[in-house]
Amino acid sequence: MNSGSQFVMEGVKNLVLKQQNLPVTRILDSLMDMKSNPETDDYRYFDPKMLRGSESSVPRNKNPFQEAIVFVVGGGNYIEYQNLVDYTKAKPGKHVLYGCSELFNASQFLKQLSQLGQK
Repeated sequence: MNSGSQFVMEGVKNLVLKQQNLPVTRILDSLMDMKSNPETDDYRYFDPKMLRGSESSVPRNKNPFQEAIVFVVGGGNYIEYQNLVDYTKAKPGKHVLYGCSELFNASQFLKQLSQLGQK
């Protein structure tokens, strides 16, 4: 009985998702907190308050951001959105607005995949 319940508990632990940030959330975190990250080192900042630097240097803001707009060109999804919501709940004072040019539900996504498979 004891070993059986241990086996069931191990299975349940495997089913529970671990908190893991998706690429969009990792990039946003690096940009908002001004962390050095190879993924974001070449990102450009277009802030009119910042002075123009030379073309070779990327002007950087020194203060962390508290507000951000994340817009995905193409298909966005509910998982990215929920991951960003969880991120903002874990970081009080941060505000993130998520948008995308297309948002598919599960059946629309499968329909799109089947059309791609036929090409």
